[in-house]
Amino acid sequence: MTDQSVALRPAFPLSTAVMTGLLPFVVVLTAWALAPALSDIPAYKLPPPGKVWSTFTSMTLDGSLLSEIWHSLRRLATGYILGNLIAIPLGLAIALNRAVAETLTPVLSFFQSIAGIAWVPLAIIWFGVGQGSVLFVIANTIFFASIYSTVIGVQSIPQVLFRAALCHGASRRDIVTSVVIPGALVQILVGLRTSMAYGWRALVAAEMIAGTNGIGYMTLEAVQWYQTEIVILGMILIGLLWLSLDFLIFRPIERVTVKRWGLLS
Repeated sequence: MTDQSVALRPAFPLSTAVMTGLLPFVVVLTAWALAPALSDIPAYKLPPPGKVWSTFTSMTLDGSLLSEIWHSLRRLATGYILGNLIAIPLGLAIALNRAVAETLTPVLSFFQSIAGIAWVPLAIIWFGVGQGSVLFVIANTIFFASIYSTVIGVQSIPQVLFRAALCHGASRRDIVTSVVIPGALVQILVGLRTSMAYGWRALVAAEMIAGTNGIGYMTLEAVQWYQTEIVILGMILIGLLWLSLDFLIFRPIERVTVKRWGLLS
């Protein structure tokens, strides 16, 4: 057996890693199942896992749950594409001019720090309750998270790389394709992942306040009828869908880009 094969072997078997990741969820599920029996919490405040599971089954079979998930994912995809199509090119253009970048970075940091839910009241005034407000909040949140990461990524590239490229006769286009994009790629990918997470939370909050359908709307609507099982189901779906998006989209992108190029250990 070669040293290389030993180095490539994972430190722990895959099954062990999976079990380690599942263990906290098993503990939480067990505590949840035992809580009603060990305390005086009424069922309407904390329904047992079986009740939530039966609700999930019935809503899946009648199609209502899949419909709410589809509305939410469609909005997220639309806002994500719109926000990043503007944010990344604009962020690169801003960062290539040092004076402009230094002037705008505090402004971008300011808007990036404003939570998506803080835009909901203004969105309702501008677009009314419904699709327009929710999409605005998602795209706006994603835009500022992504553009800020893009600008920071370009600013983190050592100046010596720019000077070396210029000394070898590189054009502005060559600098962008050979220095700027590879050098800022890790931070851009961080921005893509972070903006998706921020956008997902903004989506849920916007649907709760300004939406007419979707997971967030479904969860808050259930509160009015004390359907706590639907509230908990919505919370579980919010977490599971995010884990699925991260695992299916961003981890493969990370493997074929920054890890393969040796930019990330």
